[in-house]
Amino acid sequence: MKKTPEGGPSELDFSDGAVRKDALAETLQHPLTLWPLAIGTVGAVAVGVFSPASALLIGIIAVGGVGFGATNWALKFFGGKDEYMQQHYAKLHEQFEIMKEKKLATLGTDLKKLKCKQGYDQVPQFEEKFQNLLAVLERVLSVTEMTFSRYKVTAEQVYNSGLENLNRIVTILTNMDDIDRQDLEGRIKALQALQAPRQSDTITLKALQERARLFDESVVEVDALLAQNEQALTAIDAAGRAATSIRGTKSSAASGNLDSAMGELVTLIERARTGQGKSLTLSV
Repeated sequence: MKKTPEGGPSELDFSDGAVRKDALAETLQHPLTLWPLAIGTVGAVAVGVFSPASALLIGIIAVGGVGFGATNWALKFFGGKDEYMQQHYAKLHEQFEIMKEKKLATLGTDLKKLKCKQGYDQVPQFEEKFQNLLAVLERVLSVTEMTFSRYKVTAEQVYNSGLENLNRIVTILTNMDDIDRQDLEGRIKALQALQAPRQSDTITLKALQERARLFDESVVEVDALLAQNEQALTAIDAAGRAATSIRGTKSSAASGNLDSAMGELVTLIERARTGQGKSLTLSV
C-alpha cells in the first residue's frame, strides 16, 4: 500500500497477492514462530562451538526450535488463512474510507467549477449506489462471511476507479480550461482563407491546428472516462439486483447471477487500471 507524503494512502492494493503477502508477514512475525526459529538458528550456530556432548543437546534444542517455529507458522498461515484475509480486508475497508473522503472533499467542487455536469452528477451517484449495494449485501449475506468481504472489496475498488476517472477528468479539463475551441476554429479558417500567406501565417496556422487537435483529443478522453463511469454505475446496480435474488434461496442460480455481476465489476476495474498503465488481479 503506497503512502502520500502526509502519511495517508495514495493507492490501495486489492489483489489476492497482497492478501497472501500480508498474511505471510503476520504469521512470520508471530512470537511462537519468530522466537523458536531464532533459538533454533542460534543453537545451530552454537553446535560447532561447544564440546560434542553439549553440541548434541544444543543440536536437539536447535532442531526442536526450528521444527516448532515452522510448525506454528504452517498452522497459522494455512489453518488461519481466512482470518488473516479478513484482517487484510478490514484494513482495506478502513483505508478506502480515508481515501474516499479525501477525494470527495474537492472533486464535486472542481467538476462544478469546470462545468462538467455529467462528472459532477456522478460523484453522489457513486456514493449512493455503493451504499445501496452494501445494504443489499448485508441483508443477504453475513458480514462475517469471506464472500461478503470479497464482494465489498470489489465494490470499493469500482468506486475508487470511478473517483480516479473523475480526478483524471479534472486534471484534463484544468489543462484545457483556457482554450476557446470556437475562437481557435475561427482563426484557423481565417488563415486558411489567405491567398498569399506569409511564413509567419503558415507557422501560426500549424500551431493553432495542433492546439485544436490537443483540445479535441482531450475531449475524446474525457467523454471516454465519463462513459466508463456510466458503465460502472450500471454494473453496481446490476450487482445489487442480482444480490436481491439470493434472499430466501440458496439456489446455485441465484449465487451464480451475483458472481457473474461481480465478475463484470472486476472486468471494469481491470479495464480502468490497464488504461492507467497499472495491473490488478481480483477474484470473486
